[in-house]
Amino acid sequence: MINSEMKKFTYKRIFAYGSSQFCGHIEEYLATHTAELCMLIVQPRIGQHQNLLRRYSRGVLLEERLLCSSQNIVLYYTLWYFHHVRELLHFSGSKETTMVFGGHPIVFFGMSLLKLIRPLVYTYWIGDYFPSSHPLIRLYERLKKWYHDRIPHTFYLSDAINRVMNGTVMKTPFRRTVMWGLKPYPAMQAPPVSPFNLLFVGLIRPGQGLEKLFGFLKEHSEYRLSLIGVGHAGYVAELHTLLQQTGLADRVFFPNRFYSEPELLEVARRCHVGIALYDTTTENFTHYADPGKVKAYAEMRLPVVMTRISDITFYIEKFNSGIVIDSTDELSNAIEKVRDNYVIYQNGIQQFIDYFDYTNYYQKSFLSFEEIWPCPSPCKAP
Repeated sequence: MINSEMKKFTYKRIFAYGSSQFCGHIEEYLATHTAELCMLIVQPRIGQHQNLLRRYSRGVLLEERLLCSSQNIVLYYTLWYFHHVRELLHFSGSKETTMVFGGHPIVFFGMSLLKLIRPLVYTYWIGDYFPSSHPLIRLYERLKKWYHDRIPHTFYLSDAINRVMNGTVMKTPFRRTVMWGLKPYPAMQAPPVSPFNLLFVGLIRPGQGLEKLFGFLKEHSEYRLSLIGVGHAGYVAELHTLLQQTGLADRVFFPNRFYSEPELLEVARRCHVGIALYDTTTENFTHYADPGKVKAYAEMRLPVVMTRISDITFYIEKFNSGIVIDSTDELSNAIEKVRDNYVIYQNGIQQFIDYFDYTNYYQKSFLSFEEIWPCPSPCKAP
């Protein structure tokens, strides 16, 4: 990844957590800015039964190996914590400070003891908040708050989480909102606006306004839809029946399977706008999230039409990179407005991309990291 041994690195030594899902290119950013980096990729409990560890030195991937996991909830967290402690102690030295960068409370369990053994600095990036009255969820949120109050470097994926944790929106070098950064695909000439192609990516489930979207298509023959995602068999059957009944089967591409990144990009190259319709009830945790779907559309250079949920809507409206609607009843007008003013929204999505460019955005947002190591910043790789 990095060829020059004389490259200067902003950070010295970091033990961080990542994800195999969309996560804002944090691993890519850290790998190119950290002299010594260890990334622990934890898979969801339902799914693959192995986690992944990657070790970088001066931007070069030196090691990649699997770590065992389990679907059993007790064994899942036991193995996770065991590997966390073992790999952290192995990676961190007795002299050089190591920053531990995580987003789950398990990462911070026993941190006081581990700090007696190794020179560690902990950093918490809180990426979710669940507004549920369920006792276990409330206990989980209290645990997050307990660690939050004891960790000096704390970041939040949205202002909404920031506000919940602090009572107000903090914006200091050590406590601030840091949303997902993005890395756009190379620009290509947009396809002709007729037919005008819509893209919907994500889990196919009720409550996403798909029926309303089909109704719009029925009334506007010049539009097409690519519906990329997987859903429950029963609901998928209902949608296919609806498409047949409304005569839309030839204008809605709905393969009902997972698409790889190259496959999705190929579909997106033929589309004009991304659709992100969310259930806006107060129980939906997306109010507190930075929806990866919206950032993914931006990376594919697609303006977005989305329901008003999450702090990202502020930036959609600020840069004129799409249209935010308060109800699916506004969907028809929003889509037609984007089509009629497509150049304006293309320019807006470029401004959105420039703002959230992951390298510049993270370097400004994580400025406090540079104060962890007692050497002039940027630090020179050993």
